Amino acid sequence: MKTLKTILIILIILIALPLLVALFVPHESVSEGHVIINKPKQEVFEYIKYVKNQDNFGVWQRSDPDMKTTSEGVDGTVGFKYSWDSDKLGKGAQVITHIEPGTRMESDMFFYDFDDTPSKAYISVEEQNPNQTLVRWGIKWTSPYPWNLMSLFYNMDKDFDKGLETLKEIVELQESKPDEQTFMLDYYEETYQNLENAVADLNTEQLHFKPTEASWSISQCLEHIIITEAMIFEMIQETMKNPANSERKNEILFSDTAILAMAVDRSQKYKAPEMLIAEGKYDSSETALKDLKEQRKKLITFIEQTPTEALRNHISDGPSGPNDAYQSLLFLAGHTARHTSQIEEITTATDFPD
Repeated sequence: MKTLKTILIILIILIALPLLVALFVPHESVSEGHVIINKPKQEVFEYIKYVKNQDNFGVWQRSDPDMKTTSEGVDGTVGFKYSWDSDKLGKGAQVITHIEPGTRMESDMFFYDFDDTPSKAYISVEEQNPNQTLVRWGIKWTSPYPWNLMSLFYNMDKDFDKGLETLKEIVELQESKPDEQTFMLDYYEETYQNLENAVADLNTEQLHFKPTEASWSISQCLEHIIITEAMIFEMIQETMKNPANSERKNEILFSDTAILAMAVDRSQKYKAPEMLIAEGKYDSSETALKDLKEQRKKLITFIEQTPTEALRNHISDGPSGPNDAYQSLLFLAGHTARHTSQIEEITTATDFPD
């Protein structure tokens, strides 16, 4: 009997002691890893701001290749939600809550098997020199009693460090991207060439063909591209005459990638303002392309002569919310790509003239 009593006392102590210790363990915890990546800050940020890229370097994501994932919204922008369902990791989601362009991405992490209270995750970049970037990746969370005791036995710092080492390998192996001005100029050239290829050798009948009564003709598309570029370029020039307002940068909702994605996505239809609805004055694609090329000379010269930093520091309000002048110029090139796709759709209509 005495032995049984002793065993019971020991068991009570073994159960009670951890619960007692948990009373003195903080409920809030922080884990963080860091790494130096031998790439420019902006290049690193352009990779880490996308939640889906964590599948390539995160220790937890890589631990379960059979994990089921879904997403909502535009990755790399506030509001994007990435959910997972894993036999190893349980169910959860990550939602982007804040982005400081070129600097930091913050998100809420939900681990539904525990509770619905979000943990606060972050990943940030800091320039060490033009070709070296310090990356910090971490999370802050609150554990209810008595689960806060687990923080004494498991530290996630090593997991973040390991993931960042993989990130370093990935980013350093990537070919360096062109600077923003070069990218812009290349994209304008690319969209012009694609448009030229789409309308080459079309005759007058083909230019004025409409798949339906409500549809635009190719001639109208070409004219719309030209008058839209002229109007928006004039607006951009007026914006650049105003004082820089870089303090509004944190109001920008969409990344460059998201702006381009919205510009070219023809699954989203928009009604053009009356002033931008074209009549279809072009009987010759050569004439339209000549007009566009001549008009673009001023635009291209403007891009070449205006520092990208100055474009980035002039923010105005557009249909998608605040954006900087660089993004407005990107949108213009994307607008050409959008209507090039529309032209290609018209040429594939079943009754398109031979």
